Amino acid sequence: MGLIAHQLEEAGIATTSISTAKDITEAARMPRSVFLDFPHGYTAGKVANTRLAIDIIKAALDLIDAVDEETLKILPYRWGNNDSWKDSVFQIPERESATTDLRLERSDSPQYQTTQDREYAIESHDGEDCMICSGIDY
Repeated sequence: MGLIAHQLEEAGIATTSISTAKDITEAARMPRSVFLDFPHGYTAGKVANTRLAIDIIKAALDLIDAVDEETLKILPYRWGNNDSWKDSVFQIPERESATTDLRLERSDSPQYQTTQDREYAIESHDGEDCMICSGIDY
């Protein structure tokens, strides 16, 4: 994402991004970005929380008009009342050896955190593509 953003910026097209990986965003030196301390995959907030999603997207888009230099704005939203959600998200699985690859096989189908997320995505699209999901086969 960072490489694409830099190329677009060089072409005169302003970019902005939403990140849940602060260290990666800082390393890529994104031109403009907002950061949320949320689980990966939830860059627009919790499922079905439309107001929060709009606020997050608006904050990212507001950076385009507000700043011309590299900016990482930390948004104040919290995933929960405390950080206990990180205990399950960041667990390191036990491995047989350091070379064991525990990643899932690649798939062309959309992947969801939960069955509820998948059902909500299908329901919210009602068989139609949106501008973001264009080309995804549910």
